[in-house]
Amino acid sequence: MKTLVVAVSTMLTLGLPGPAATQTSPEALDRLFGPIALYPDALLGPMLLSAENPSRIGALSEWLRSHETLKGTALQEAAKASGFTESYVALALFPQVVNTMAEQLEWTTKVGQAFTADRSAVFGSIQRLRIAAKDAGKLKSNAQQSVTTETTASGQPVIVIEPANSQIVYVPQYNPQTVYVPSTVVIQEEDDSDAAVAAGLIGFTAGIALGAAMDNDYY
Repeated sequence: MKTLVVAVSTMLTLGLPGPAATQTSPEALDRLFGPIALYPDALLGPMLLSAENPSRIGALSEWLRSHETLKGTALQEAAKASGFTESYVALALFPQVVNTMAEQLEWTTKVGQAFTADRSAVFGSIQRLRIAAKDAGKLKSNAQQSVTTETTASGQPVIVIEPANSQIVYVPQYNPQTVYVPSTVVIQEEDDSDAAVAAGLIGFTAGIALGAAMDNDYY
């Protein structure tokens, strides 16, 4: 298997540093990464790497619109043949995510700049946000995702988000203004994604099948 997502997932877990540059305040980072901090690591990793070159996000979005008939492995192989590198090939299975990143290019650019400048600070922000969502009772394991706490070699606990089924990735939907704070009313679990988001919970889009996990080089 290719090492792209494994390496990024390791950095997400361990908080390994990247190139050092201008620092951004923790509060600003939390606002920037709030909309995606609760994404599964297998999706979040390629998003962060791809955001370092936002112009390619736009190119991938356009390419996907002209290849809507392709799905799964065939889509990924075509994307690779068209010159897209691994992180973009990984994202190709998630056109809604790609289109959102392309439409919000200013935000995507800031994400990429922050990730390039200080990966350790970015991972710290992601962990702060995940802890806040978990403490608020919003981030938990369910049929779509597995939420676990692992311990790094230095003894630091970190929250890891993985697909409950390794062959299917669900993209979470939530309101970053409400998901990180405790609810003031008792909230019941919602099956409907829109209703869950409105209630301050985490909803999910339809699952994206990755195929056999060992056969997909990008996950």
